[in-house]
Order: sequence, then C-alpha cells, then structure tokens
Amino acid sequence: MKIIPLLLTSAVLLSGSAFAEENGLPPLTPDDLQFSPENMDTSVDPADDFYRYASGKWLDRVNRPADKARWDVFSIIGERLIKQLAAVSEKASESSAEAPKGSPTQLVGDFYKAYMNIEAMDAAGIEPIQSDLDAIEALETLDDLTRFAADQAAMSGPALFAIFAPSADPADSKRYAIFSAGPGFGVEDHHLELLRNKEGDPRIPAYRVYVAEVMKIAGYPEDDAARIADITLRIETALYAGILTPEEGNDPRNRYSKLGYEDVQAQVPEFDLDLYLETVGFEKPDAVYMFEPRALPELSKVLKETPLEDLKAYAAYRVIENYKEFLTSAFEEPAKEFNLVLTGARTDRPRQEHMYDLLKENLGHPASQLFVETYYSDETKAEVIKMVERIHGKFRERVETRDWLSEDTRAEALKKVDTFYYKVGYPDEWVDYSKLEIGADPVTNMRNLGAFSMNRMLEKIKKPVVHEEFNTQSTLPIVINAAYTPSINGFEVNAAITQPPAYSHDMDAPLRFCRIGAVIGHEMTHGFDSGGRRYDAEGNFRDWWTEADAKAFDSEAQKLIDQANAFEVLPGLNANGPLNVRENMADVGGITLAYESLMDYLAEHPEENVEIDGLSPAKRCFIGWAQFWTAKASDPFLRMLVAGDGHPPSPYRAFAALQHVDAFYETFGIEEGDPMWLPPEKRVRAW
Repeated sequence: MKIIPLLLTSAVLLSGSAFAEENGLPPLTPDDLQFSPENMDTSVDPADDFYRYASGKWLDRVNRPADKARWDVFSIIGERLIKQLAAVSEKASESSAEAPKGSPTQLVGDFYKAYMNIEAMDAAGIEPIQSDLDAIEALETLDDLTRFAADQAAMSGPALFAIFAPSADPADSKRYAIFSAGPGFGVEDHHLELLRNKEGDPRIPAYRVYVAEVMKIAGYPEDDAARIADITLRIETALYAGILTPEEGNDPRNRYSKLGYEDVQAQVPEFDLDLYLETVGFEKPDAVYMFEPRALPELSKVLKETPLEDLKAYAAYRVIENYKEFLTSAFEEPAKEFNLVLTGARTDRPRQEHMYDLLKENLGHPASQLFVETYYSDETKAEVIKMVERIHGKFRERVETRDWLSEDTRAEALKKVDTFYYKVGYPDEWVDYSKLEIGADPVTNMRNLGAFSMNRMLEKIKKPVVHEEFNTQSTLPIVINAAYTPSINGFEVNAAITQPPAYSHDMDAPLRFCRIGAVIGHEMTHGFDSGGRRYDAEGNFRDWWTEADAKAFDSEAQKLIDQANAFEVLPGLNANGPLNVRENMADVGGITLAYESLMDYLAEHPEENVEIDGLSPAKRCFIGWAQFWTAKASDPFLRMLVAGDGHPPSPYRAFAALQHVDAFYETFGIEEGDPMWLPPEKRVRAW
C-alpha cells in the first residue's frame, strides 16, 4: 500500500557548485538563474516594477522549454537532479549483481535494470497484471469489491473507493489513530480539481480520451474502452464531490472531526469496514478521524446507484493505470498527450531519466543514500545547520518582541520555538530495506514494495509514533524541498534543495541568507501560520491562543489574503488569497528573518559588508530573493496552481513578501504613491 501522508506538511516549493561539477554537472550560468546582474533590467525603476527590475533581462532572454510547464530555479535544479539520479541508477546497475543483497546498490540497480528492459515489458504486454483483472471479473458482490480494494491497499495497487490508514493522532502525536481519507483517483493530485467538472474545461474531454486510449492499449475493444471512460468520469466526478475544496482542506480544523466506528460504518453501509480492515491487517478502532468528512456519504451513493459491472470496469481502469509505467511502452504516448492538455507541456525524455520519479515514489531512502554519497557535501550540511541555528535565534527574538501577543500566548509560542525540531540534508539513520526483494520483473517489484511498506506500517502502529527522518514524499533527500510537519513541530531541509542555484558554498552572504536562509525562515514561520499555529509545542492539535490574540492574528492574515486576491495572474484570473495565505505568511517570515539575520551576520563580519557588482548587501539580498522566484509558466499550469495549490505563482512571490519588509522601501527609495508601495497599515507584522 502506498501510505497516504495524512497530516499536512507545509513546504517551500515550493539543493557547493565546484562539488557538483566534479560529479559531472555543468557549471551554471545567469540563464540558469544563478544570481547575476545580467538578469536585471536597470532601465526599470524598482519602485515601479521590482520584478522586472530584478529579472527583466532574464525574462526577455530566456524561453521556457517547450517540454516544461514551468521554468524556474526549482525546475533547473530538477533537471540536474533527474540526471544525477539517472547516473546513480545506471552506476548501481553495473555492480548490483555483486552488491550485498538488500543494499541500496542492489535494490536501486536491479530496479533500474528491470525498468530499462523495455523489450521484456513490451513482450509481456498486460500479462503481468492479468491476475488482478481476472480477479475483478470474478467479483460478484459489493463485499467482494471491498475485499479486492483492501487487497490492493495491502500492496502497491490503487486506492480504490476509500482509504483507511493510520497516522499520528492530532490530539496525541505520540500515538497512532485511523483516518478516513477519501478515495484515490486516476488523475495526479495537482490536477484533481478538473473533476469539479466545470463546463467548458478542456481537461474533461482530454481525460475521457486518455482513459479510452489506456483501455484500448490494454486490449479492450474500442466501444468498451469508450464506455469505461464514461464510467470513470461519472464515478470520479461523483466521488470528488465529497472531497474538501483546496481552500477548505487548507484549514486543519476541517480535517480532524472524529466519529465513532459504528457511525462511520453507518455513513457507507455498502462498504464493510470490518472486512476492509481485517483484510488489510488493521485493528478495528473505537473511532475514526474524518480527514475527508464528506467522502463516505458520496461513496455510499456511488455504490448504491452504480451497477456492479460498472464499478468493476472502473476498478480495472484504475489497476491498469496504476501499473502502466511498468507495462508496455505503448502507454507512454497517451500520457504525454494528456499531460500536454493538463500543463501545456509535452514531456519527452530518455527512459533512464524517468527513474527520478520512480525512485522518489518507491525506493526513496536507498536512492537518497546513493545520491548523498555521490553528490552531497557534508560541508554544505554543516553550513546550512549553522544558518538554521542563527535564524532560529532570530525567530525567538521576534516572538519575544511581538507586542500584539498577550503574555500567556507568548509563553506558549516561545515554548514551541524552543522545542523546534530540525534536520538538514539526510537522516542520521536510514530505513532498513534489506528484507525487500527486488528482481527482474518490474510489476513483481512493485508488489513487493507495497507489501514491504505495509508490513513496516503494521509493525510501527503497535508502538508509539517515532518520527522517521526524511521519509515522506515531501522530505526525502532527493526531493527539492524543505517542509514543516506540525505533528513533530519541526522541519527538514532536504539535501536536494541545498544545491546550486539555490545554495552553494561560494555564494556571498546576502545570497546565502536570502535564498536558502529565507527557505529556512519560511519553514519556521509555517509553525505559526494560519494552520501551524493551531498545533502546540508537542505537535498536538490544540488551541493555545487567547481569543483576543487569535483575532489579532486573523487580522494580520487577512492582509495577505487581500493582497493576493488583488494580483492578476492571467487576464481575468487573480491569485487565490484564502488558499495561498499560509505560504504567503511563510514567505513574509522567511525573507524578514533572512534579512535581519544577514544584518546581524554582517555586523559580526564587517569584511563581508561590502558592495559587489555595485550592489549593497541589502540590494543583493532583495534582488537575490526576487531572482530566486523568477519563473515562466504555461497558462494551464498557472490555472492549475490558482485552483488547487497552496503556493502562489512564483512571479508574485518575487515581490509580494518584500512589500512587508520596511528595509525594502529604504533600500530602493520606494515612497508613497509608487506602484510598489504598500501602506504601513497593510503590512503584516505577525512574526
């Protein structure tokens, strides 16, 4: 089972230079958003349009690659990372036969060889999953369907109809609880909002075509494939009606309602929870957290109103779609065409470069271990830890001086700051994969991975919750990210994000602080954003605020909502203030903490308090931040971002947070009446 991370994490999305070049990576240039005055357009007044001033020449000079939905610092790091993981995998494959069984080299190398054997996969066609399809055909009752869904959950199959899975209890982060997390879908998470099925959305017919093409490749007659596509759209649209909107899901209060077990069963009598849990191996709980509180009544309607044969047809599509990456290569073309409609980019890359996503999703720790050994410098880790410690101290100072906080709330906030957990780069202890069997058949490998993950989970939930460092989809060392997790009151800065052009040892202090340092401050602030503030120092979901302080905080957050709502992303499409408020608050905190920490550092190191390229440290800080968020993106990508992603578009992030930093105005002479001016009363002073 691919365990769904139920407790929300907040992330940057969001890894030195000579070290990378020694390992076969080309040097970066200004075109790669390595900070440079060459990317600035100094003909533009920074008081009029700071984004153009900081990055105008890059915007004029550099085109978004046609196969990329967006092109920015993270895409550039990502392209390098994809090649790094391809090289690591190929090298592992050359020595996997001699490597100790269960070692990272054996696991990654043999996984790579199985995936790269395209001749064998094409020859096998759909046969590797035929037993699953036969099992679906044999289903005669809804109980049979429930048992099949549970069997799929217990290995690497799709999350059919409902997910019941353990995660840390919001009320007691040291013990496990069971959550009802809604169903999985046949569309990648970022694009699920297409299932709101708005009239005229071109993604709907594109999804229908995609499903039909997948089923035809799997051997279904054209008429049956078209029928299954219609069934899929009908079922998923109905199920998605029970899923919280992105804005609703952004508030953890909507995720933690709790129902007694019998009350949960009553919401969906057609789906036997006893049978499901027993099949998976979970003990029957007294109560269940409703992570998706509206999902089960919608599932009940679907199961009551949909003929069993249609439910079976949908299950067949989901199984095929789930495993298609490990079946015949004929499935690649429909996926590329569908991605073109979804993102405005048709991604074509060598097969070995698919390994990055596959390893991230399936062999995160073994692949990360090989990546760290090859590409990550312990010098970088030590430097970033020092920066974390400095910014942590600055954050504490600011909490102490927030005059809008009462003493009771401040005491709780300081307790939370003082118990912050943080790690940089990679874990102190890697997850032991030595009992995992990886061989020559890619589908068998996936099933073994699913069973391995489920067996680990079944053992873990017998004991108190123990945090596994850098071991979620957002915190793996090979993921370009840094992420705060409320249940551990802490954050991890992944190795991959501390590579150029985000960070390198040879950057001057303003760039180090106002790029990766701002990322660090961003993650700390997430502990006190609109969602993070609702957790205490132990990571428990608890209201520790006075009523007056909570009201004052909401007033500060509203400023960010209003600011974002006024920004036009595309003609007629504005940013999503309510959805973006947590990330925008973290950005304000991040650049504020970075700048103030930089000023302290320069006071201690006056020899570094100098102009470079005619730019003062303050200017390099703010321009460095803006270039860090410089980007080009397709219209479909931007529409997807506004509809369903907590992160605002990068061009907005390049300047919006700066407008809350008084030093920004002083540094560039921005005055009342200038377009970049934000009145003091509209500037956020929360943290």
